[in-house]
Amino acid sequence: MTPSLPAFEATSEYYGHVAHGYDRITDTYDGVEAANWVGRRLRARMQHALFRTFRAGDRVLEIGCGTGIEALALAERGVRVVATDLSEDMVALVRRKAAAQGTDRVSTHAMAAGDIGKLLPVYGDGAFDGAYSHGGVLNMDPRIEDVASALACLVRPGGRFLATVVNQTSLFESLFYPLVLRPRKGYRRLGRDVPIPITRHEAFRKYVVPTRFYSPRRFLRVFDGAFTLQRLEGLQILLPPWNLSDWIDRLDPLARAVESVENRIADRAPFNSWGSVFLAELGRTGP
Repeated sequence: MTPSLPAFEATSEYYGHVAHGYDRITDTYDGVEAANWVGRRLRARMQHALFRTFRAGDRVLEIGCGTGIEALALAERGVRVVATDLSEDMVALVRRKAAAQGTDRVSTHAMAAGDIGKLLPVYGDGAFDGAYSHGGVLNMDPRIEDVASALACLVRPGGRFLATVVNQTSLFESLFYPLVLRPRKGYRRLGRDVPIPITRHEAFRKYVVPTRFYSPRRFLRVFDGAFTLQRLEGLQILLPPWNLSDWIDRLDPLARAVESVENRIADRAPFNSWGSVFLAELGRTGP
């Protein structure tokens, strides 16, 4: 971990800290974060929603593309993706992957989530059929209001915005940690800005980033006015969250049975607000 952790503020120091962390794990991300059981499940749920929402010929904006897994999967289905990420190394990797795949449907820009408004002069008002952000990217940008304002201009009326967001509460954590005599950790998400590791990779897991958690209600308030909620799905409600993914292997096949139950209740209130992560599908309003 760096000697002094920057505050969760829109400063060059904070963004530089986040970018440096993700630059360092560019080469290991696909084999660690994308490969663990929870990471695969969250990505499968997100991709299911993306494939259901976007069609060949659509142009969509990705906020926080990482190593390009979603962007390239959509490109294979004929969707044009403008992929953005704060990490220049991640963006460079996405370019190489797109070239290797032989697709011209993925274009990239290195920028923070809060800077996507800079794309307006490039693409124009209402140029996108939708947008999406996966992996809690919006939890790590202090300018989430700027993201909402920019999307209100970039996404056409009737378009969709999908985001997986790390929840302020976690049913699993609030039950699990008291049982293992660590009750304070069960409610740590209620803190204003919480430092979390950016990776489970042993060499970099002490590198932490200040992060802000959002309840579904609080998150939706940021986008209120230009977007309305179409669907809310809770993820990792009864199952361990990302930081406890090792428990899945220990509990299998019980975990598979629990997953089956969770899949049935994930979009039902109040369970859809209790997941470690929630998937919000928003519709762009207005003429």
